[in-house]
Parts: sequence; structure tokens; C-alpha cells
Amino acid sequence: MSASSLWKLFNYLRYSVGISMMFNGFPLVFFIRDTLRIGPSSNLFTAFFFGFALLLMIPTHLFVRLYKPNLKLMNYALLFLGISFYHFLVFNNSGTDPLVEFGNYFFTVAFLFLIIHVPNEVKDTLVPIIFLFAFFSNLTLIYSLLTDPNWKLGMRAAVSFSNTNAQEGGNPHIAARNGLICLLTALVLYRKYKNVLLKLFLILAVTLSLAVIVLSQVKSALLALGMMAGFFLLFNANVSNVSKVFKELFVLKNILIIILIVVGVNIFLSRYSELYSTLYGYWDNFQGKIFDIFFTAFGLKLTETASIDASAMYRVSSFTYFTNAFADPSLLIIGGGYKNIYMDVPILESLLNHGIFGFIFFGGFNFYLVVYMIKEFRKPTNALTLFLAYFFVYFIVALVSGGRPYDVAYWFPYVVLIRFLGVKFLDNSNTTLA
Repeated sequence: MSASSLWKLFNYLRYSVGISMMFNGFPLVFFIRDTLRIGPSSNLFTAFFFGFALLLMIPTHLFVRLYKPNLKLMNYALLFLGISFYHFLVFNNSGTDPLVEFGNYFFTVAFLFLIIHVPNEVKDTLVPIIFLFAFFSNLTLIYSLLTDPNWKLGMRAAVSFSNTNAQEGGNPHIAARNGLICLLTALVLYRKYKNVLLKLFLILAVTLSLAVIVLSQVKSALLALGMMAGFFLLFNANVSNVSKVFKELFVLKNILIIILIVVGVNIFLSRYSELYSTLYGYWDNFQGKIFDIFFTAFGLKLTETASIDASAMYRVSSFTYFTNAFADPSLLIIGGGYKNIYMDVPILESLLNHGIFGFIFFGGFNFYLVVYMIKEFRKPTNALTLFLAYFFVYFIVALVSGGRPYDVAYWFPYVVLIRFLGVKFLDNSNTTLA
């Protein structure tokens, strides 16, 4: 390999590491900050982490060469960020530290600015790097749980925060989302690589990711996983593909992989027989939560033990508040201001806090993401865009079940979607703006 090729590879790898840190960096932030106790237990460490990620993304061709993102998505995104930032400056009812809020906007815009400098060829290194980050984060979660004296099997899996006034028990949604990212990237890479040992490693990663998702007990992640499976079957379950799968099953190396998996699972379950009852307990708890949600939302008592679910009740209250807001036209037209109302339903909050234009910009942005997602399902472009399309399914669930329309947990992945999803000629390295 020539010196110029090595230099290009080095740049693609550092771009990929920087993007991965922004895209899915929170699990590592919590592990380093709250488990290893390295650095200050505050937002300052998080800012340093993402600042370093942006430094890795600074190109040698800054301001000289820009690569074309999905311009439709970028326009809607910038319009919503613009109107919400205006409300942040003029109609701010958040009551939170303005420096933190300003930092969120800065990192989002800086990430978007730098990622449009990243060459299209980075798609070949980005998926493996995202996978390695997510797989390592799964391992750090397991380590954090094993070293946490307050965590017991049966509790929700999350890294316990160490900063003052932090959320008790950590944030299991971060762990579940990382599990989904690791699972999806492993499955995408499984189709790409032919080495038997590498395929076994990817299957191990999928199994570990499923365990993390189950241990986190996040209903939105489990629902998203079911929807992903449904989309996959809808767009891939035809006679030709099914027959192809059956043929591949009888290839010698695939038979060996299946045998190794079956033997490994049997050995594991025989040694840890109590694990089955624990997993059944998790499933029983999840099933009970679903029945509670149905009872809370629709009044349908599917079982005698069904009761009011506090989390679901809050969202029911949010929808009730939303319907009552139609009595105040000014609220729907202008909006109540930045973080005026916390609904835990981002798509509705964009309307009540930022009026009809905030809803059009944020809702339109996500609508077109759905359009590009379905196009990718029908005709996959490459491994990166296929992964991003399936990952967005999780956001479809999240948009009506948790978070706020300003959260960087949404916007950092959104930036990656803007840059790569639905971009024509992504495989053409000459697709540039300047």
C-alpha cells in the first residue's frame, strides 16, 4: 500500500472515530465518567468528549471541498433548529443553564458543518467503527453492572450516574439504544464478510446485544426491534430470497456455524440454568407492562392484574393537554416558547412550544426521513445507509414515547442521517458542493 493510500485510510479512520463518538458517544461518556470516575462528573466532561470528536473530524480540505448531503433533510433541520434557537433567545421558559443549552446547539451545528466535509468513501470504514464502538460499549455496560454493588439481576441495566442530583439508576434508554446499534451493524456486516470466525464473532455480538436490550427493559427499544423485523420481512420475504436462505443454510461453513451456536447455547444454559427463569421473569415483566399500558391508554383490562402505568399515564395526559390546546389558537400558531411545556412526546412538543411552523419543520423533517427509510428498504444503497434506515425505526417509536425535539440524543444521529441517507450517487466520490 502506497503512502498516499495509507494517509487516506488514516483520515477515513479518524473521521469514522469522530463520527462514531458523536453518533453514539453517551455510553462511553457515562462509563468513563461515572464507572471509571475519570474526569469531572459534570457536563464539562461531556463537552470535552464531544469536542475531541469534532477535532478528529477536522479535514485537511476545510472550506475547500464540501460533499453533498441530503439537502431536503438539511433544510428542514436548519429551519427547525433556527426557530427553536430564536425561541431559546427570545421566549425561553426552560429554567435550565443557558450555557448547556447553547452548547447543545453549538455541537449540533458544528457536527453538521464538519460532516459535510467528510468524503463519501468514509462509508466503507464507518460501519465497522460504529460496530466496534457499540460492541465495546456493551462490554463496558456489563462491567459497570458487575462492579455496581447496588445492581441485582432483575433490575434495569444502566450505568449509575455519579454526578449530584443525577437520575437514580442511570439511563437504561442509552444502554438499549447502544444494543440496537450494535445488533444492526453486526447484522449488516454479517452479510458483507465471508470469514467463518468473523461471522461467529458477529453472531456473538448480536447475542450480547439482545441480552443488553432485554436487561435494559426499555419497551420502546423492544417495540422498535419488533418493527425492524417486520419491515425486514415485508421487504425481503419473497420466494427468491427464502429459497436463497435455505440454500445458504446447507453450505458447509454455515452448518458448522449453526452447530457451534447450538452446542454453545446448550453448554451455557446447562451451566447457568437459573438464567432461563431470570429471562422468563424479564419477559413476564415486559408482558405485564404492555397490558398496563393498554389499560392506561384505552381502559382495556386484558388481565386481572393490569394496573395504571405511571409512564403511560404521563403521555396520556400529554395527549389530553394537546387536544385542549386547540382552544388557544395563539399557542398553536406562535407556540409557548423554548421548552415551555414538557410532554415527553417530541413531535407534539414541537407544535405546542414552537407553533405551526415548528411542527411543519420538525414533522416534515421526520416525514421525509420515513420516505427515505422506505426507499432504502426497497433498494439498499450500501451497508451504511441500510443500517441508518433500520436504526431510524427506533426514532419512529421514540418520537411518540420519550424525549424532547431539541435533545442531542436525537440530533447527533439526525446529522449522520442528513449526510448519508437518501443521498444520490453516494458511491460517487466526486459528488461535491465545492
